[in-house]
Amino acid sequence: MSVRKLFAIGVTISLSIALIPAATSQALTAPIAQGSWSMVPQSKDANKDGFIDGDGGVPKSGALSRNPSSNFVGAGNFIAQPNERLIGGSLSWYLEDAGFPVTLNACKSKGDTYTWTIQRGGKVVKRTNATKLAKKTCTTTVKLPEGLHSFTLTVRSGSKVKRQSMVANISNYLVVVMGDSFASGEGNPRNVNAWINNRSSSFDPYWDEDQCNRSVHGAPAQAALKLEQTSNKSSVTLVDVSCSGATVQKGILGSQFRGINSQIESVSELIGDREIDAVLLTVGGNDIGFGSILTSCALQINCPLAKATTPPLSSFATIQGGVQELTAGLAASYSSINKCFTDSTCQGAQGQRLPGLSLSDAGIVFLNSYPDLMRSQAGSVCSYLTITEADFAWAQDSIVNPSPLNPFVYQTTRGVQVPLDNGAGSLNGAISNSTQFDWKPIMAIWTDTGSGPIGHGVCAGNESWFFGLTGFSGFTSGSFHPNPLGLGEMAKIIYREMVASGF
Repeated sequence: MSVRKLFAIGVTISLSIALIPAATSQALTAPIAQGSWSMVPQSKDANKDGFIDGDGGVPKSGALSRNPSSNFVGAGNFIAQPNERLIGGSLSWYLEDAGFPVTLNACKSKGDTYTWTIQRGGKVVKRTNATKLAKKTCTTTVKLPEGLHSFTLTVRSGSKVKRQSMVANISNYLVVVMGDSFASGEGNPRNVNAWINNRSSSFDPYWDEDQCNRSVHGAPAQAALKLEQTSNKSSVTLVDVSCSGATVQKGILGSQFRGINSQIESVSELIGDREIDAVLLTVGGNDIGFGSILTSCALQINCPLAKATTPPLSSFATIQGGVQELTAGLAASYSSINKCFTDSTCQGAQGQRLPGLSLSDAGIVFLNSYPDLMRSQAGSVCSYLTITEADFAWAQDSIVNPSPLNPFVYQTTRGVQVPLDNGAGSLNGAISNSTQFDWKPIMAIWTDTGSGPIGHGVCAGNESWFFGLTGFSGFTSGSFHPNPLGLGEMAKIIYREMVASGF
C-alpha cells in the first residue's frame, strides 16, 4: 500500500474517531442544577468552644490567661476572632437595614456558569452575576430581609440550561437578654478557668463589658448560641444588656450608673424599631435584697429575725419583714416592665417616658427563676461557713421555693420556734405568677436544683452549680453566683424551654 493511501486512511480514521467523542462529550456536560441555601450565623463561635465570639476586639495576647493583654485588636474588622468580645459589649453581630446574610450554594451543580434569581412577593429583587462554576466560586452571599423568598438557580453548559427553584423563609431570631448578675454571667469572665485553676490574687478578669461584669458565659447568652446552632435555616442575633446588681428600678427602667441608660433604653438604641423574638429576663433577686441577705446572714445569728447590715433591707426592722414587703412589690414591678413590651406607656424609674420595645407576633418574654443554692449533694439543707442550716432552710423556703410554707417555723440558735409570716409569697413565687402578663416563667431552673433528689447548692461538692465565697480581696464578685457548671446547666434549661415554645 502506498504512503499516500496509508495517510488518507489515517486521516479518515482520525476524523471518524474525533466525531464520536464530540457527541459523547456534549451528553456528559449536560448541566445539573442542584442548589441549597443557609443562613450565615449571627452568633458566631469561631473556635467551637461553646461561647459567642463577636467583633468588639480581643486581647492582643493571653486572652484566656490570668492576665490578658490590656491592648485589644481586631475590633470592627468584620471577622469574629476566637475569644473576641461582643460588639460594644452587647451585640453578637451587626444589625443592618439591608437584612441578614444568606449563603446560596451551587457546589453540587454541574456546568460552566451559574446565576441566582431571587424573588419576593412575586417580584425579582436580586439577580447575581453569571459566575464560573468551580469549587472556589460555587457559593455566594446575599443580604435579604426576613420573610418568604423564591430562589431560582440557573446553570448553563454551552447552549444548554438547567434550572432549580426553591422557597426560603429568611428568619433571624432577635434575642434580648436583660436583668441582673444571674443573667450577666457574674463570676464567669471569659478567662474564668485560669482563675479556677490558680486562685491567686493576681487575676484580671476579661469581661465582654467591664462595668456590668457581663460575659458570654452567662446562661442566656449560651442558650442563644445553642439556638443558633440548632438549624442553618435561621440565625440568631444576641443583644445582651444585662448588668450585675440591676434591679427593676435601677437597671431595667432606670439608670444603674450615672450617665448610663436604662436597659430598656439601651436595647432601643441598639435595635431601633426591630421586633424582638425572645426576651430572656432575670430580675427580682436584688429587688428583695439578695446581697443584703447573704451579707447579713454571714455576720449575724438568727438571720431572718435580725436587722440587716446593708441596704435595701437595712431600712426594715427585720430581714424577714423586709424580704416580705419587697417581695410583695414584685408583681407591680414586673407589670411596669411589661408595659414596655405591650403598649405606649413605658415609664422610667423617674416617671420619664421610655421608648417602648416591640415583640414580634410570636415574641415571648421568658422570666428565669432563681436556682436553689441551699441544698447539698444528698438533697439536705446546707450550712456554709457562718451561715447556719436553719438560716439556709429559711432562705430556701421563704425566698426560692415558689410555694413557701405560711407560716414558716424558724428555729433560733436557742431552740425557740418562731412562726414567720410568708403571706406575700416568695421571689420564685412572684416569677411563677408572671403568667398573668403572658410571660413564660422558666421554673425548671428552680425545680432542677430545689426539688429533686440531688441538690446543687454551695455545699454540694462536685454537683455544685455555685461558687461559694470566692475571697475577701481580689476577684470576689463571683461569690454565691453560678459557676461554669451551673451556667452551662441553666443554659440547657433555657434553650430547652425556648425550643418547646416554638423556636
